[in-house]
Amino acid sequence: MEHQIPTIIEELYYGIVTGPDPKLWPEYLQNDPIRAHGLRAFYTGLRIGLQLGTACLQED
Repeated sequence: MEHQIPTIIEELYYGIVTGPDPKLWPEYLQNDPIRAHGLRAFYTGLRIGLQLGTACLQED
């Protein structure tokens, strides 16, 4: 099994996900920056995925 991340995924990540920003983290994760940033990145990706899915389902 190969564990390569496609280049396009890496480019999208760096273009969309911001650097760690404690202002964007929930208060209960302020002392856990790795988990807080990971959760924020996942949330951002999920939102974008849902927006893309919705756009693909819309009729012209």
